[in-house]
Amino acid sequence: MIKKALIVEDSALKATNISSFLAKDFPFLPPATISGSFQSAIRAISETKPDLIILDMTLPTFDRKPNSREGRLRPLGGYDLMCKMNHKSLSAQIVVVTQLETFGEGDEEISLSEITCRCERNFPNLFVGSVYYDQSGMNWQTELRRLVRIALSKSEHL
Repeated sequence: MIKKALIVEDSALKATNISSFLAKDFPFLPPATISGSFQSAIRAISETKPDLIILDMTLPTFDRKPNSREGRLRPLGGYDLMCKMNHKSLSAQIVVVTQLETFGEGDEEISLSEITCRCERNFPNLFVGSVYYDQSGMNWQTELRRLVRIALSKSEHL
């Protein structure tokens, strides 16, 4: 059973779209809280212990505030967050929702399908799957719906 949900997303528009989608398609879920960075997400996860996390892969280190720095951009911030959760023995059902098809640059570049395989291999108890988010299309909603249903099913067996 999912009692707490968290959206980790630094784009306000994308976070609102995901939150609205979850409220419409899964009205029985609690309203999701939103964290906008790696640091605020790890703090929220440690303090509130959400059961479901909708996670962006590329995250700033700190929340964006007017007239201040947000720290460096972490191309694999979502992956780093799952590593931190594993290290701290924090659990949740995690669905990655990203607008990017590749992450990093040069020799460090990795595709969405490659990072998805890495997450499946390294975080089998956390990671549910990945969604490519294209705000002009509806495919992301179909895939997110499917993965949230899987997360719900898994959470019933925990």
